[in-house]
Amino acid sequence: KKAAVQAMLVQAMLVFLAGSDALSMTRVAVTCPASRAHLDTARMSAIIPPPVVMADAEHSLIQRANEIIYSESGFYSPYNEAAFSEDFVFRGPYIGPLNKRDYLSTMDTFKIYEAIPDISPNAFGFSIDPKDPNRVWFMVRNSGTATGEIGLDRAGKLRVPGKGAVLDGCPETFSITFDPDRKVKYLSVGYVADRFEGNTNGKGAAVGIFHVVGLPFPSPGPLLKFAQWLGTEVANLGARSYSTENIPAWWKSEARASEGYL
Repeated sequence: KKAAVQAMLVQAMLVFLAGSDALSMTRVAVTCPASRAHLDTARMSAIIPPPVVMADAEHSLIQRANEIIYSESGFYSPYNEAAFSEDFVFRGPYIGPLNKRDYLSTMDTFKIYEAIPDISPNAFGFSIDPKDPNRVWFMVRNSGTATGEIGLDRAGKLRVPGKGAVLDGCPETFSITFDPDRKVKYLSVGYVADRFEGNTNGKGAAVGIFHVVGLPFPSPGPLLKFAQWLGTEVANLGARSYSTENIPAWWKSEARASEGYL
């Protein structure tokens, strides 16, 4: 009788356990490293990445951005004033916001394209912003040889000789936003993607070029803030670090020059 009772208990236990079989197997799978790795692999294989979106090189705004950066910007070549909207804003990590008048005055002062006659942005990676179809993003890696002089004042009396310094820029992110008339409304430059490349000490745009010719900018902080205030609001020699008035209303940031940039 005792043996019969034990057999009945075993059968009851088996019936009970059969109902929780799936739960038991799941627990085993989770606690077993091999099973967990299998589940992770299966999960990853179930994730399908979206298609790679490639920009159309013939897109009219990409073509226009390429024209502007190479031949109308005021940095790599003389500027085309008509290419810039009256609501234009320039911004970089250290410089800006600049309105149209102050931007063109700054370009007239520096004349980078004369200081480095063979300067090239070597632009690549053009794309249209998926959130803003009027904005073109691209990268540059500046190159050239500084055989001329960089201007520091409107009168042309303060000049920094290039002394043949070779510019090997780091990759930088640029963008151009166009208005409905295909004029440049916003130009952002100098945001370094890899500060360990090139010979500009991780700096972009004009700040990187100044470093190459032996005129390094101070790091962001009180000294640079004072120097930019002095050069913009006291000396006002032509090149400005930021505009003090007539900034287009659409520009909302109150940060000036290098404020907030590390």
